Amino acid sequence: MSQTQSSLPAPFLPATQSLPSSDRPVLVLRPSSYNCCEFEVVTARYMPDYRPRSPWRDISGNAISDSGSGDVIAWCYADAILSPKKVA
Repeated sequence: MSQTQSSLPAPFLPATQSLPSSDRPVLVLRPSSYNCCEFEVVTARYMPDYRPRSPWRDISGNAISDSGSGDVIAWCYADAILSPKKVA
């Protein structure tokens, strides 16, 4: 296990060990290009059926690599904070 994977904050799961269900909202950790932090947090979805060669998409549907590193270190489900609002 790498140094980065051993220091993952809970409840993040290493992307090398498991992947989320398709099209559910997740928070993704990717390497940061900034000196002030080790990770960047991206709101995303894993969509292998939609884009098999680039399955990690941001919430707007663009590849997460469009805004920085495409390397996903870890992820966690974010349904509770990212699910669409229900209209009353």
